[in-house]
Amino acid sequence: MKKRGFIMKGSAAALAAVLLLSGCSSIKNTWDGMSQTGQGATAGGTIGAAVGTGVGALIGGGKGTWIGALVGGALGAGTGALVGNHMDKQKKALEEQLSQMQDQENRNSQDIQDIKVQMVKDRNDLDAIKLVLGDAVLFQTGKSNLSAAADATLNRVAYNLKQFPDTDVTVVGYTDNTGSEQLNQNLSEKRAESVVIYLESQGIAASRLKAVGMGENDPVASNSTSEGRAQNRRVEMFITADAQMISNAQQGK
Repeated sequence: MKKRGFIMKGSAAALAAVLLLSGCSSIKNTWDGMSQTGQGATAGGTIGAAVGTGVGALIGGGKGTWIGALVGGALGAGTGALVGNHMDKQKKALEEQLSQMQDQENRNSQDIQDIKVQMVKDRNDLDAIKLVLGDAVLFQTGKSNLSAAADATLNRVAYNLKQFPDTDVTVVGYTDNTGSEQLNQNLSEKRAESVVIYLESQGIAASRLKAVGMGENDPVASNSTSEGRAQNRRVEMFITADAQMISNAQQGK
């Protein structure tokens, strides 16, 4: 089977991320101090031009994973506002669809708590949706094949993506640091790929999907405790505006 996705690791990528963040700390502080509405209107404008493509993903929590369509040049404030409005509607719809699982599927309450939906920024500093799924929602321990319980969650994600067709999805797999680095890298790639394959089976075009394995990199909690390791074992899904949505927004549509 043809591999989808890519692996971002190694000293060069890490050094680039550090230099970008250290060189743009004042911009980041300004950005973090703004309201979401202000961020959306500013996206692609003054801050976007100063930071350049790619840094928006780092500021928004992409942690080195470049997400979103690559668009040359700065995008206007109007483009950012229109895309932001679209992504906000999609985020609210996704939150509502996922919240229905607890009653309809009799899901474990901890599984529900392990699902988080956030607004972040893509490489163009445009609004994007970040969906975080704990591995208990999707997989059995140490496995890459989806559990039966994963169907309810991913079916709703697929339904949402069909409702909002002008978006792309980057699926990023992570592990804790138990086991060898190579084993964790392979497991993270296979888990991301499993999610992509399932979404394809639900009618989502392969051209909209990308699988990325990050292994044990970018932990969100300490690996010294079982609770921390559980948080690090996760899949993050980034829903971003595709080139068509950005083009439409530039035309005021």
